[in-house]
Amino acid sequence: MKNSAASMLTKAKSKNNSSKINAPHIIVIGGTSGIGLTLILHHLQQLGWQVSIVGNSATKINLINSQYPNIVTYTCDLTNSVQMQKLLDSLSGINFQRLIYSAGSYLNERVHQLNQTDSDKILAINFQAFEQTFRWASEHLKIQNQLLDFKINDRPSLICIASIAGTMDYPYASLYAKSKRAMIAAASAYRAALAPYDIQVNCMASGYIDTQALRDLNDGDASHKPFIMSTQTAVEHIMQAITDDIELAIFPRSMRYITRALNQLPKPLLNWILRSKLDKKK
Repeated sequence: MKNSAASMLTKAKSKNNSSKINAPHIIVIGGTSGIGLTLILHHLQQLGWQVSIVGNSATKINLINSQYPNIVTYTCDLTNSVQMQKLLDSLSGINFQRLIYSAGSYLNERVHQLNQTDSDKILAINFQAFEQTFRWASEHLKIQNQLLDFKINDRPSLICIASIAGTMDYPYASLYAKSKRAMIAAASAYRAALAPYDIQVNCMASGYIDTQALRDLNDGDASHKPFIMSTQTAVEHIMQAITDDIELAIFPRSMRYITRALNQLPKPLLNWILRSKLDKKK
């Protein structure tokens, strides 16, 4: 585990120098497991990109270091503002073409009443750290674009992983859903603001993905979740959405149709349906 920004930056520089200097570079925040790690391995193994991962688990970071020595790793608690600033200062030494914010925090609010710690963590990871990262990355890419001449297929891009829960607008939504909805809105604003700089911004709103985290929340088996997909299938959807430059990619298709239909209902009816089906017992 790295104890300072300086040690993280030293490692990044040494590994970057040994990589193919012409290969594009991707940074994934929240990339040590689940969809984030699958995206990293796709860029590394299928696309030949240089890759950097940010995670908060020393155990997962050490495992990645041992299995994938070409991956640059950073340890950071996204809820800690001091660590966040040190991380961003370290990442400023990288010329990257793509950044993906894949970190997330979830608690089943239909079962558990949020305490102060839970509330702070969900808001910090799902929105505050995301917005801080996008704000830094957008400024970094603006300057970088003025100094470097990218190939057309290396167009800089900022990607965030939201949730299909954030596409539904009703007053009884959980903090998780509200924070993901805020992420979707913020990504749309960044997309409009960065268009004159030719910086691509895309937001992914997926349904259930069969990750270890989801299985852990469901006693080891999440197969009962509707329209659940594998991480590999989710990556295929995400990469296609990036290629097609879709502002908000909602997948799988079945869930996109369902949420679209629900959002067309009169608000009182939608509120009644979702409250009776989703809201925790009072």
